[in-house]
Amino acid sequence: MRKRFFTPIALLGAGFLSCGVSEAVPLLQAYALSAGGASAFGSQGSIFSCATFGRDPMAQGVGMGFEVGLPTQSGCGVGVDSRTASAASGTVTVSSALGVNFGIPIDRRSFLGSSTGRAGFGNLGVSANASYGGTSDSSVVSGSQAFGMQTEPMNFGGATGTGIYRPTFTIDGSLFGVGRTDSELAFSYGIGTEPNYLAFRIVNSRGALSFYGPNGYETSFPGFSVTGSAGTGYTVSGSTTFTLNIPIDFGATADITYALWAASLPLSSAGLLTASSGDVEFLNTVRLTGIQVLDSRGLPVDAFTITSGSGTKYDRNGVVAAIDPGGPNNVPEPGTLPLAALAVLAAGWIRSRGRQQGRGHPTFCVTNG
Repeated sequence: MRKRFFTPIALLGAGFLSCGVSEAVPLLQAYALSAGGASAFGSQGSIFSCATFGRDPMAQGVGMGFEVGLPTQSGCGVGVDSRTASAASGTVTVSSALGVNFGIPIDRRSFLGSSTGRAGFGNLGVSANASYGGTSDSSVVSGSQAFGMQTEPMNFGGATGTGIYRPTFTIDGSLFGVGRTDSELAFSYGIGTEPNYLAFRIVNSRGALSFYGPNGYETSFPGFSVTGSAGTGYTVSGSTTFTLNIPIDFGATADITYALWAASLPLSSAGLLTASSGDVEFLNTVRLTGIQVLDSRGLPVDAFTITSGSGTKYDRNGVVAAIDPGGPNNVPEPGTLPLAALAVLAAGWIRSRGRQQGRGHPTFCVTNG
């Protein structure tokens, strides 16, 4: 049983409500699910029990065109491996895996799937692969899906009034589908409490390929190629970049969310030479690799600053790589040791005061010089 749901899609450049003052805290979320089996209709005491399917609750607000539909009741005989994790810093990764055989002797069915979601600030990754063999009907659940998501409070300096935050992402990986399979990769973003807006999407729906980017639907993406055939399956693979235009108010904190989604939903392989299967492998992407900030006139702000709620440092090249303070190139000179000691004491006092006053995570201001 495959359920389709669609999140609102807006072309970049559409109007947004004012973000106002941030109320969110930095958040990283990773999620992975694999599910397979046949819902046992009528098994919960009513002839209508286990016959209703709905969205995966964890996928709501993140999932895009294709999602696994799950029985709305528990105990319906569908195998589910679901994993989730969250953090305010670092990186979180979760993985699911499931293999089930079911059906009657004259109609054996099998599902094998796995998925991974990974989230770090400025670096998201997902994978989802699933294979299904046998016939299917309205009771069958078969699919894998995952997401990596970040929410980052960001405050932009360097100008006044309104402006544009223009992040550039590099994305690379591959998407495969053969037989009666829907495979999807999607990247979305949101501001404050608004719904997510679709920015980048690749779909292989039973051999029909679709590409959606910042300029709308496209025939393909630069840097990506398509190989294979209808019989052996199509693979879309490569590397490309895309850029968003996000309205901002200088000096006001905006909660900006990025989400990367992957799904692979195979169905009946009846009459096919192989099982229906899909493989979405974008675990080492998406990476924030460039930032530009424009003022109200559309002119670049060269000396922009970004204060982040997570403490992640950003500049024109995206995320600033952390420097190991104990590394060979970062040993303080003798004359700086007293100042370093004072800095450590001051930082400890600030953290203590923050805890006493119920403050959130510390923020850091980075100048793009």
